[in-house]
Amino acid sequence: MENSLSNTGKIKTTRVCTLMITHSCNLNCTYCFEKYKSGKRMSFDVAKHILENEFQNYKGDIKSERIAIELFGGEPFTNYSLIQKIYDWTKNQTLPFNYIFQITTNGTLLTPEIKNWLKERKDDIRLVMSVDGTEAMQQKNRGNDLGKLPIHFIKDVWPSSYFKLTLSSDTLSDYAEGIISLYEQGFKIASSLAEGQQWKENDHLIYRTQLEKIAEYFLKHPEKEMEHPFNFLFKEYTDARINDKLPHKNCGCGTTIAMYDTDGTLYPCHLFLPMVHGNNTVLEEIAGVDFSNPGALVDNRCISCPILKVCKTCFGYNYSQRGCITYRDKGMCKLRLVEAQVIAAFQIRYFTTLQRKLDDYELLMLKAALACYKHIKDITI
Repeated sequence: MENSLSNTGKIKTTRVCTLMITHSCNLNCTYCFEKYKSGKRMSFDVAKHILENEFQNYKGDIKSERIAIELFGGEPFTNYSLIQKIYDWTKNQTLPFNYIFQITTNGTLLTPEIKNWLKERKDDIRLVMSVDGTEAMQQKNRGNDLGKLPIHFIKDVWPSSYFKLTLSSDTLSDYAEGIISLYEQGFKIASSLAEGQQWKENDHLIYRTQLEKIAEYFLKHPEKEMEHPFNFLFKEYTDARINDKLPHKNCGCGTTIAMYDTDGTLYPCHLFLPMVHGNNTVLEEIAGVDFSNPGALVDNRCISCPILKVCKTCFGYNYSQRGCITYRDKGMCKLRLVEAQVIAAFQIRYFTTLQRKLDDYELLMLKAALACYKHIKDITI
């Protein structure tokens, strides 16, 4: 059966196979987690062997599910020839399931030749590119010019594509201005706090103010589609989960995510790679971890915390920065709390003031937001 891709059908990604095709990058972003970059590259033979195994073992539903083949770096387009070879080889396979290519890029190396190649394959490939807000925010975080990025090319070729905005402590106070300016230009943005940062004492107060400004923007413009994190579903407060004592995982680390380094070694996710923390014995150290058991992944120091269910964590950062996958970044506790408080309150206002009937998913979001806000609205930490 030929691969079938649909931009209109709702196909769920149930497996992410990530290939670290290069360790090199042409930028040096302030929040970059890859501290041990090098000139290492993945060979085509290694990539082909990985994909052959992944394809053989993937059991996704042929109609409703797919595997994502993610090409990662460093900057993937420093190894453009391998991207082409992987794509051409995969397209020549007869695969009984859906798949899509995803390339995470900083966008600075997209020459006219590469743009044309991507555009001709737009139904098979999607790009994930970082855009960190205003020109000043982009310069602070990533050291390059926003105006030179191919954001209009990506928006024109993939109208539903999201750009990734990462907040650092240095750009937090410009968050609302930066993201609203992008919304006004018609861009879709998924924004999030940078992990592994040194946050200042009052950053949570700045974050609350900025979130509230963005919330007011969406309330004044109900025609605009809510973007992440404002469209976050508080799953832990839905009926199916609200009585669970422990939170579920907030990512597919070690389960639905497979991260292959340049030599083909398999890791739970990209944050566990030696190029992140410089430790070549990481797999031996985490060999006994069951990533499918949420109870084994909870920080015992946080077990009685009233906001545990809304406090997201990154197991890779926990390991690389604190030497233990369960040890959370306590510097983000207040940030996570105000994020949940503001967004839950916003969703309640938004859905209860819409001048139309809510669909089933919107009703679920509203119900979860109400339950979450009731639980956390008066908490201070």
